[in-house]
Amino acid sequence: VQTTPGGHRFNVVGAAGKGIRESARMAYDYFKANASKMGIDRDISSYDVNIQVMSLMQGKDANALGVAFFIGLISALTARPIRGGLVILGQMSIHGVLSRVEGLGDKLRIAMDAGAKCIALPTENRRDFAELPAEVISKLQMDFYSDPLQAAFKALVES
Repeated sequence: VQTTPGGHRFNVVGAAGKGIRESARMAYDYFKANASKMGIDRDISSYDVNIQVMSLMQGKDANALGVAFFIGLISALTARPIRGGLVILGQMSIHGVLSRVEGLGDKLRIAMDAGAKCIALPTENRRDFAELPAEVISKLQMDFYSDPLQAAFKALVES
């Protein structure tokens, strides 16, 4: 995610699927509506926002990216980095309502194989732990959040 002063353009490039573009737009709209609650006094409308997505799924659409896009926007506008080794999963509505991440076991295994150390997940996914392989649970730190703002607080490094 990159933000530059400009004329209020919003672009998502590299995304093959409609779901990815919709997740990015929802995160952007939620950010615009809630920036003041986060203590961000900048008007996002005075910035161009560019999001580049590199799909590792060979063109298949991915879901559960809205919260990651939201955190990326905050990081870009505030120049605060995101914790290293963190994977952020979670889809949100334009009102910030979180959805449970489906297929969690597969996503966690892929993240673990890619070198992730910590996974940020919606609290709703706590009930899935009984079905997860012990190897995944022992190698990954799980960090739960109950709303997108809490996820951002946990993901961003203090500068």
